[in-house]
Amino acid sequence: MLVGSVRKSRDAVRITAELVRAADRKQLWADKYDLKLEYIFDIQEEMARQIAATIEPELSKVEQQLAARKAPESLDAWDCYQRGLWNFWRFTTPGFDSAEAYFQRAISADPNFARGHGALSYVNLQRAFVDEPKDRPARLETALRQARDAVALDDLDCFCHCVLGRALCLTHQNDEALAALDVALELNPSFAQAYFAQGFNLLWYGREIEAETLLDQATMLSPRDSHLWSFHHVRSWTHFSLGEYDIAAEFARRATRQPNVTYQAFASLAASLGLFGEQAQAKAAAAELLQRKPNYSLETARQELFFCNDRGFIDRFVEGLRVAGIARA
Repeated sequence: MLVGSVRKSRDAVRITAELVRAADRKQLWADKYDLKLEYIFDIQEEMARQIAATIEPELSKVEQQLAARKAPESLDAWDCYQRGLWNFWRFTTPGFDSAEAYFQRAISADPNFARGHGALSYVNLQRAFVDEPKDRPARLETALRQARDAVALDDLDCFCHCVLGRALCLTHQNDEALAALDVALELNPSFAQAYFAQGFNLLWYGREIEAETLLDQATMLSPRDSHLWSFHHVRSWTHFSLGEYDIAAEFARRATRQPNVTYQAFASLAASLGLFGEQAQAKAAAAELLQRKPNYSLETARQELFFCNDRGFIDRFVEGLRVAGIARA
């Protein structure tokens, strides 16, 4: 349950909020907000939105923990979905394998479970980033079909519209992605991952400033999000696109500090530092990249930017990696 308090002192007010598990009163999340009294009516809606956005991933983590304690044979569709999410957010190939199996079980238990179909789509989308190039078209085609199925089953679920938007974006249907992600945000203005997805989409639409605003909003709304490394990583790409390589490197560094980060963030760090002229740091980042992905090459980088509509971005990214010491193939 959500509890809190309000304390007033002259022209200021402090609002505290806590998320507490009713069964044992364990505190799951807490935060405080210090506000000027004269502005309280202007920002109370935004504060409520932030609380809602912050609580959502915290509740999801609790659901995942509860599902993890259940015997495998007793899992229902929702439990399988939650177990799948726990594996999914690891951002590893074994994690994606396990997530896909649990999401399939969720759909077998309840074929009309929209989020199960949406989550399966999300697995295929994430695998498209790391798949062999020959496997990527099939992954994207399957992801798009599964996302459309999810929306057809529940057109009021923001997650399903968000996944559809991501699938459309990765297949260069940016106009349609823009519309789908707008629907996701209309359905849930507190859904940080929809802000992230729209920021990602607008970046490749050539609207970097708007993209940065949305990505910043995603980070502020959900500072402990399981997707946080991606929020920072795409912000790095946004500044790289603008030629602000020092800022791009800083956001890439923030991404690399997250426990579930993938090797791609180290590639972006190396490329940004390479073009910023910090060759020693760029080479160190490249060495870390190659430890995580030993066969990474300039051709890998080109193939993995399959969603990018800006050929100049890809050429500059590859040049930064070359400066950092990454081989052509």
